[in-house]
Amino acid sequence: MRPYTEAVFRERVEVALKEVRKVLENNKNPVLPEDVQHTYSDKYLFAEYLTNTAIGAQLNVLEVLGLTSKDFSQLKEWAASRSVTLCLTAEERCKFDREETRKVESSTTHVREYSGFLGGKSKVTDKVITKVKEYFWKFDFEYELFVYAGSDPKKDRIRVQGRSGQYEIKTTSDSTPRPVSVVRSPISVNITWLLRHVTPEIRSCFAIDRQSRLCHTPRRNPDVIGALTYTMGLSFWAEQVHDYFVNTLFPVQTEHGLDLAAINSRTTFSPVLPFFEGAANGASSAPGGESGGSSGGDGKKEDLPTGQIVISESSAVIPLAYLNPFLSEQMRSLGEKHSALAKVFPEDGRIISVVEANLLVTVLHLNDVCHGYSFGVEYIEDMLRRQLISAIGKVVEPRDFAQYMNFHNRKLFRSEYRPSPFCFAVRRPEHYPEGVLSIEQDLCDGSVPQPIETICRRDSPGHPMRFALNAATNVVFHGDRYLHGFVMHQFSGGSPGPLSLVARARQFSCFVMMVGRIAGADLFEPSHAIIVQNKDDLKIPLMLEQIPTPKEFRDAIESLSPEQQRFAKAFRAMQLESTLFGVCIVQIKPQLEKLLKLPNDSLTKEIQLTQQLLTLFIEYQIPSDLISYSGPEDAPLAEKIATVRKYVDAMNAMIEESKSKEIKEAEMRQDYRMAENDGLLLADCGFDDFSAEKVKRKKKKMPRARMAERSAAPKPIAKARNKVAAAPPAKKPAVAEPGPKQPTTTGGDAMRSSVVPEDAIDYTKIPTELDAKYELLDVDGSIHPTIVNAGATWVKKYQKALLADPTSTNLAKAELTTERNKAFDLLDALSKSGALAVDEASLHIVICATHTFDKNLVDTIVQDNVNPIEKVERSSLIIASTIHEAEPVELIKENQVERVSTYSPNLFESAIEHETKDEVE
Repeated sequence: MRPYTEAVFRERVEVALKEVRKVLENNKNPVLPEDVQHTYSDKYLFAEYLTNTAIGAQLNVLEVLGLTSKDFSQLKEWAASRSVTLCLTAEERCKFDREETRKVESSTTHVREYSGFLGGKSKVTDKVITKVKEYFWKFDFEYELFVYAGSDPKKDRIRVQGRSGQYEIKTTSDSTPRPVSVVRSPISVNITWLLRHVTPEIRSCFAIDRQSRLCHTPRRNPDVIGALTYTMGLSFWAEQVHDYFVNTLFPVQTEHGLDLAAINSRTTFSPVLPFFEGAANGASSAPGGESGGSSGGDGKKEDLPTGQIVISESSAVIPLAYLNPFLSEQMRSLGEKHSALAKVFPEDGRIISVVEANLLVTVLHLNDVCHGYSFGVEYIEDMLRRQLISAIGKVVEPRDFAQYMNFHNRKLFRSEYRPSPFCFAVRRPEHYPEGVLSIEQDLCDGSVPQPIETICRRDSPGHPMRFALNAATNVVFHGDRYLHGFVMHQFSGGSPGPLSLVARARQFSCFVMMVGRIAGADLFEPSHAIIVQNKDDLKIPLMLEQIPTPKEFRDAIESLSPEQQRFAKAFRAMQLESTLFGVCIVQIKPQLEKLLKLPNDSLTKEIQLTQQLLTLFIEYQIPSDLISYSGPEDAPLAEKIATVRKYVDAMNAMIEESKSKEIKEAEMRQDYRMAENDGLLLADCGFDDFSAEKVKRKKKKMPRARMAERSAAPKPIAKARNKVAAAPPAKKPAVAEPGPKQPTTTGGDAMRSSVVPEDAIDYTKIPTELDAKYELLDVDGSIHPTIVNAGATWVKKYQKALLADPTSTNLAKAELTTERNKAFDLLDALSKSGALAVDEASLHIVICATHTFDKNLVDTIVQDNVNPIEKVERSSLIIASTIHEAEPVELIKENQVERVSTYSPNLFESAIEHETKDEVE
């Protein structure tokens, strides 16, 4: 069956409309449904009207093929308990008959002329005569069209029509032209559906069960889908029957001189047409008004003639008055076509006769009826799609839907629970931000990526958490914690816009960012770490991995063994905890102040000193005890800063001296190697008594080629600069006398004595709690818990100098490992290898879910009759109620409660059950 295309459909309608105007009375006005004002209920009635018309047209075709009213009654009785099949069988046999030899004279004559002795002449005419052997074969065929009940074609059967015949085939070879015997595979179609939608009075009685849970639209419901499935099978049967006769049986008869092109259905009338009754003579076409042939405003049904169809409901626009004229015109046009074929094809033809011509025209017409019904039903859905697009003004894309959901959430949630953009300043209270952290989504429409909106809960610092720098070092950290819930949506054929974790630092600012998982109530496991400073712009792609919904998981393990189920459940528990994506931000300046025993805000304006300290810790890994303040605690701030600066200057001086010495030694080694290569040193000249003076004297004697070679030789000075040498014993930096020991809260002590309180928040339990709610409240089974992973390649934009242009670079595995080591080295120094707790840290925990749809956005609305807004809204409320630990009714505005409770009643039913359970307890 050909698929629906609007262009073909409209072409067929234009052709049919010309014939329809001849059939109907002048006061009738058939128009396309899109041109008539009607209701959504009229579309259901229109689908029923088309289906009943198709049933009536098929009954007419079966009658033309040879079934009688008595036969229909018998078939109806069979269909009540068994399947009924319409079948065509065929057999062919080819048998040798005789051999004949005949002479065939050549068309060319040869004339020869002879002269005699007496002057006479004579002529001789020659011709070539060829003996030809011809072989004659008897080709017998037989076919039968019948209907049978059950699975045995030989029992309970009714013959519809059939014919047998014989044809003589002549060949010049003794090889059989056709197989000796062939039994063709039966061409059959199950017509039980048709018979079950016909009353005992042979009237069609199709109706759509609109109360069914599976009934979505006039096109998408079990009743119409069953009708379409049957119609497609019937159309395929008709095409197979036509193909057998035209391409298999008819070619046996050669040189018949018949016009096979006359076997067509172009002049037959198909009554299955998608017309509504429009307004006549300027009358109103509004639904509920009167139109000819249908019920008026009193709602009474039209008294239909017996033998046609039954409509369960009436409408002013459904053209019930067209049915009798259309079905009558169908029978008339088929009869007229058969009469025309009788003038072209013989009645006693050997193979091709008027019987076969009539049969083929009838099955071609049956195929037209099937296509007309299919196109009419698909037109209803296409009309819904075009009406929806017309109402909105454009084709709605997933990115448009995402923008709407942000708008919708602002209208739905109370202000304190409303989703907010994931964009946070890295700052201390009442301080200028050090940078910004955000998760952005690119909608792939050319617009600037915007922060995603998450359902966010801020938890005050509770019990300390920790992360490991290595197997021997754990760092305890305090600070604010944010729990974010993010609901994405994904339609078929597309994917959510790519997400990116973005971190930006301001000039002369710095912080450490760690990305990882929440592995326990007090454990954060970082997989990546990086120092973001001085206008760095870091972009980390986030990869999303969906895991099965609770319903899919339950259905998948239902038939597994207990051992297999335990394994699957254990693995899923790990997957659920992996949905806790964590980002931890550690501010460096507050921790530096704590490490150096300086008051708060001491380094806020000490930009140069801060940069020098970071260089010492990151590049040279200087022990913090060498530069921390150790004087009297009540000393003035300026004195403390000056003391630390003095230590830093002394350390830098020592490093510069070490660098100079290493550079000088490297140059001397290079000069020594060059002199040795040129053979300028004596055998007894050692490195210790080798001086630059000797080299200079030797240089004067060097040829220019050697001098050029020497000047081009590499010098390993850069490598020497990156080395950290031990302090020379001759010079020591000035170190203040140790003062009284100041009490500090160490991370090591906190970690060793840390016992997670019973009332502490354990974020690892939230994914399991959400999974249980998905299984209970997600009736569609569409919410997939989603794992968020950092991508393998990051993009970093930075400035090499203050006035330099920004440079972009990609950080792959090797570079990310280097960055993590640098960040961990700095954290190790700032925490004294875990002995000092980190106070200024913020932890963002993101738990993500994806609401998936089986079709694209428009098809979800049109075909499934689903409002995706309500579906995603329900998913958002499930996550929001879990994150905020509140019932949905507490999260949404009062003016939204009635609407949400109407379309998502299970959310409120579960809340009532929960309250009842609490009262009982």
